[in-house]
Amino acid sequence: MTTTSSSDRSAWIGEGSTGGRLDASTDADSTSTTTISFASATQGTPFNIRLNGPEGAPSDIYYEVKITELAKGSSLAVGFVTSDGFQPGWKTRGAFYNGNITNGSAGLIIGFGPRVKEGDTVGAYLRHVIRIEDYTKRWIIMFYHNGKCLGAGFSLEDEGERYFPCLHLSGSATVIRYTSPTPPTIFAREPEDHGGDPYTGQWAIEQAFSGPELGQILLPEDATCRTIAFERVDTATPSTTEGAEYRLTATVDNSFHTTLEIPGSIGAFDRIQFTAPCAATRKMPRPAFQELERLLETSLSADGGWKKMIVASEGRLVVSGPTSEVVCSRYMESFEPCWVFSSVSRKASFENISSTAAISASVK
Repeated sequence: MTTTSSSDRSAWIGEGSTGGRLDASTDADSTSTTTISFASATQGTPFNIRLNGPEGAPSDIYYEVKITELAKGSSLAVGFVTSDGFQPGWKTRGAFYNGNITNGSAGLIIGFGPRVKEGDTVGAYLRHVIRIEDYTKRWIIMFYHNGKCLGAGFSLEDEGERYFPCLHLSGSATVIRYTSPTPPTIFAREPEDHGGDPYTGQWAIEQAFSGPELGQILLPEDATCRTIAFERVDTATPSTTEGAEYRLTATVDNSFHTTLEIPGSIGAFDRIQFTAPCAATRKMPRPAFQELERLLETSLSADGGWKKMIVASEGRLVVSGPTSEVVCSRYMESFEPCWVFSSVSRKASFENISSTAAISASVK
């Protein structure tokens, strides 16, 4: 049996899991926020709570929660559920975001956004739209992470069901739910904010040159198979690159991993010094990928590899060495939304963030 202690008992309810705990109360100094503390009975078995008020389809709904406490090892998902889908534990079926897109029991889109953690603010937006292709009415569920739009996680057929804000938790957490936030006006996936660091994030290799005379090599057509990602691991000011340390991952048919630091500069370039041997998976690459993989294998070594890099004024990354060079543009991963709760999403695609995204739905 769920234990409920609340001055706002009619607003949030648990799904009845034995040992689940819920305490929700409207803040005394502000009627626009509700503080919710809740916990599952055991780690690894989720506890679900939902709003039990007037909110729900057929009107659009936007709500936000700020995660003020999230116990170690806990996992929180934010989203929507129907009354029929609101069931104990893993039996709940809904539309959630926790870093992945999930239906409450299975991951449907992996790596949709940053993993939800303490201090984050997560928004979920249920929007009624008409699909241009066939004029069917659908519910689009958008997710937002710390003010950034992650895009649509679900596109669900309108079958007349009511949807309610729902939180899906394994462990324990305290969140502040904002009862009347201003709905977002951005519906396209936005690029990540890297805090001013010029290199952090994902890049797609657009051109590659090899040999003493830097002759251009042919690249695989699929941009997902020619990426470089930088993750900064030092604690210095992000806008300062001297002394910066990075993990570097390059992905073609195989994945290559190494670390590097920037000890100084070479003219306008930052000087590169690799600080660990390059580790890589060892499957046989397909013929179209072999030349680029050979280039990366030699470029990511301390002996004869890349020596300098710069983000040029056009926003392109240039990484160069004595016998190789790559020119890259920023990319972000985009995903097609799930059309039902139970199926795995179609394959993710990569989209140049400077391109215009195709819009397949218009506001009703």
